[in-house]
Amino acid sequence: MHKRRFLSILLSIVVSISLFASTQLSREPGKLALYFLDLEVSAQAVDKSGDATILISPEGKVMLIDSGHPETAHLVLAALEALDVQAIDIFVATHPHIDHIGGFPQVAARYPVKQVYRSNVEYDTNTNKAALSAMKQYNLPVTILSEGDSFPFGEYIKVDVYNPPLEITYPQNYPDNATQFINNQSLALKLTYGESTAWFSGDLYMAQERALITKFGEKLQSDVAKANHHGGDTSNSLRWIRTINAKIVVAMHDQLDSMTVYSNYKRYGAEYHLTLNDGLIKVVMDDKKNYQVFDTKDSWMN
Repeated sequence: MHKRRFLSILLSIVVSISLFASTQLSREPGKLALYFLDLEVSAQAVDKSGDATILISPEGKVMLIDSGHPETAHLVLAALEALDVQAIDIFVATHPHIDHIGGFPQVAARYPVKQVYRSNVEYDTNTNKAALSAMKQYNLPVTILSEGDSFPFGEYIKVDVYNPPLEITYPQNYPDNATQFINNQSLALKLTYGESTAWFSGDLYMAQERALITKFGEKLQSDVAKANHHGGDTSNSLRWIRTINAKIVVAMHDQLDSMTVYSNYKRYGAEYHLTLNDGLIKVVMDDKKNYQVFDTKDSWMN
């Protein structure tokens, strides 16, 4: 590794740990806390930094949804360390793109992972092979999820699965030009904690948003939501925004992909946060629809 690149990574780690030492990464016993990580790749990277969210249940169970780009794994590890995580109870891979699954081998090398959930979509890339290899190397329990499944997150939280469908139909000439197809196979999860709800659905595009709305309608409504596809206008249709009807929306991205998406969420009453501007974003909720939001940078446009 070039000395300049090494120093850049070292500086990034030092800055990250400094941020993570703040109250934004304190635990919240007795409540559900969601930590949407602020990830960043080098200027030379051609991929997005991606998604990684740490969830800690009221009794202290840990779930990691996605793990970011391989270049951002040190930031995910720093956040887990700052939260004094000793083991990851659940890892969820929403879909096998590099900016969602790329950091997993490094996470699995550092922390015991008690359960992995992923979809059954096949994707023959080096990044996905590395993630699957890590699951096999560390003998991790892996469960395939699809529409209609559910699983517990600790004692108080239920997670329902709305996507992908049980039977995955691959397009002709797959995996050529498969970006949209893979994104539309993202696991779609709704967490229910008493009266409070939170939604994660990876990088769903508008076509699959429409399919879920047609099939499930008001069941999709969630008070906290991660914006699909990093807040881009490939996703987050007006109909989706109205149906989800979230009060708090978080987009994890190192750029502002769409001002229109931001404006539409605001138009329908959502408090919109973007990691580019707000840094690490923590959402804390009890089981009675009470929410608090904290970030590591000055709020913007709110």
